[in-house]
Amino acid sequence: MDAARVRAQLTVQDLWLRYLALGGTGDAFDLDGYLQGLVPLEPFQQDVLAQALNEALTEQYRSHLIPLSTPTALDGPSDERVRRLMDQLLNETAPARQADYEPRPDGGS
Repeated sequence: MDAARVRAQLTVQDLWLRYLALGGTGDAFDLDGYLQGLVPLEPFQQDVLAQALNEALTEQYRSHLIPLSTPTALDGPSDERVRRLMDQLLNETAPARQADYEPRPDGGS
């Protein structure tokens, strides 16, 4: 995990603050000792620490992404694109459903 901390460019203190923010209960000395392989952490505390590191690595990774010239689906489609798609889907399926529908003689559906 210490290699991940270095990769995320975090000091032990920065990582400890992130760890605390996620509910970690160890102190900075425990965390430093664990990263050096000297002190054990409970499994839940290890998971909290891993989550803190994963979030930091994700933030760093995203900051280095090169934007595409064309928006992707992750960028969120415009309202106009969604409206056109919905109109197209509704117009294609609505007539087929209406043609299949025949009212019952007793007035029920």
